[in-house]
Amino acid sequence: MLTMTGCDPQLNIAGAYFPAWLLCMIGGLLSFWVIHLIFLRTGIIPFLVPITLVYAALLSSLICGIWLIFFSAR
Repeated sequence: MLTMTGCDPQLNIAGAYFPAWLLCMIGGLLSFWVIHLIFLRTGIIPFLVPITLVYAALLSSLICGIWLIFFSAR
């Protein structure tokens, strides 16, 4: 376990190190907010049943997608 401590990607932002998962979560929440506004404008929310499961799946998909786009091994 001690040899794996350097494998967590960390980003240097203004001199402070942030874990990559935290930035992916913030990006996922922001993109989720935009998609929610699109859902409100189009009136699709009544058709999303059960909405808590749909929103949870959408949020986790966005967070994992951002992780894969920016931090996947190439």
